[in-house]
Amino acid sequence: MMIHMMLLMVIMGGCDVNVPDTRAFQDEFTSEFMQSTKETEEGYYTFESGTGGYTMLFPIEGQIDDATYYNQNDVNEIFTFGVRNEKDNLAYGFKLTYEERGLTERIDINLKLLSNRVGYEGEFDVFQYNNNTYYYAKVDIENSTGYFIIAYIKADNDKKAIKFIKTISCLDRDQTCEIEIESEEEKTQFIMKSIEFK
Repeated sequence: MMIHMMLLMVIMGGCDVNVPDTRAFQDEFTSEFMQSTKETEEGYYTFESGTGGYTMLFPIEGQIDDATYYNQNDVNEIFTFGVRNEKDNLAYGFKLTYEERGLTERIDINLKLLSNRVGYEGEFDVFQYNNNTYYYAKVDIENSTGYFIIAYIKADNDKKAIKFIKTISCLDRDQTCEIEIESEEEKTQFIMKSIEFK
């Protein structure tokens, strides 16, 4: 990650003039995980895990909470990041837990752990995409205007997997917000499907 930043600084002549005016690059910690200052898709950079185990699309206005970042021997990585949409009074929170170990093969245990984190008691939709299997669910947040979107994303040919939790809620809880959940699911699945295990 530091190599990426050093290369960017060399390319930019050690000057901050060309650093994008986005939360992802204005935050020093977050910017270390971005592969390039150029958007991979409109509104997204490419995030590279500190473990080297996977890449995925990352919102240009996302910011990783460095206090929550954890990397254990490149086989277990946990981090959270947030995106604020002040115009629509929406807040998005993401938590990703990456693992590369035998326990990832125990789908039942991992789905139970994921369900317990958000109080979900239902079934998961299962689909495959790009050599990964996705166990996916949408969850209404009790007594609140909000949703969890959760997934267990398992590499088909490896012991790598990610527990993915997204929270959607009103940014200012004292004011109403309108959550178009079908559109939010599409955007969330777009990020999920961009995950490439290395």
